[in-house]
Amino acid sequence: MVASPGDLGEIATCTQQDAATGLCDGNNEGDLDLEEFRPGNPGNPAPQNPNPNPNPNPQPGNNPGQPQKPNPGTPQQPANPNPDPGPANPDGGGWLCEDPGGGLLNGGCLTPEDPEEGADPDPQEPERPVIPPEIDQRDVASFAPQATSPTIEPFGVAIKNAPMNVAFSVEPHTVGGSLFELPVNVTFTPDIITIDYGDGTQAQVSGSAATWDGLGQQQLTPTGTSHTYGERGTVTVTVDVAYVATVDFGPWGVYPVSGHIVSYGSGTDVQVYEKQSYLVERTCREDPQGPGC
Repeated sequence: MVASPGDLGEIATCTQQDAATGLCDGNNEGDLDLEEFRPGNPGNPAPQNPNPNPNPNPQPGNNPGQPQKPNPGTPQQPANPNPDPGPANPDGGGWLCEDPGGGLLNGGCLTPEDPEEGADPDPQEPERPVIPPEIDQRDVASFAPQATSPTIEPFGVAIKNAPMNVAFSVEPHTVGGSLFELPVNVTFTPDIITIDYGDGTQAQVSGSAATWDGLGQQQLTPTGTSHTYGERGTVTVTVDVAYVATVDFGPWGVYPVSGHIVSYGSGTDVQVYEKQSYLVERTCREDPQGPGC
């Protein structure tokens, strides 16, 4: 509660924020002019006592008609340049809170803080997107890994009735993109590798296949992915890789993909030669129509 000085004679109830923002109506005129009612403001006349109390016992020197004489035994007190502003207004606002320069008078006066513009006092969690409970290979077909190209030994050809070797490398890998209008990472892990030797023969392995040199073996020796042809001619060797996959939707979880995603090889042509012992002038590469070629 703040009592307006002077002749206002009215009581104004002002909250801290109303007083600070000028919305407190202390005189029923729609606003409160703090400068007008602040004590000590030169523009505000000092309040007059309507019932002055006459001095019943005038003392010498107190006669209004006589000049005042200083008391030599009482030293004069200099005026305090920083007068005590008085107790804080209990409601934290009103004219008791500001000095003539607009500053706060004491710790009882607080400055209201406006809420940050655009701040959301109660942030809401994002709505969970609709993700199918089952994702199959058709959904991630656009993420399919590249085809695998094999290395054929020896030197890209095969010898009739002698082992040839098929080498290749397959590794798990991750592809980024968008699925169901959500950013995802699709991870492919090789599961079944099928080698088609081009003569009606196939073999299945579960991982990469090394070269003879990588295995520490001599050429034309059997390996886990070698094959022996019984006829001369040209064959096409392909390596197809069946992957298992998972889709990572980030905060919405990781989903498995049903079935396999198969990456079909493009095929590599292999010439099968017959090995014979001849004394010839030129090799079969130099003369494909020569004896034994």
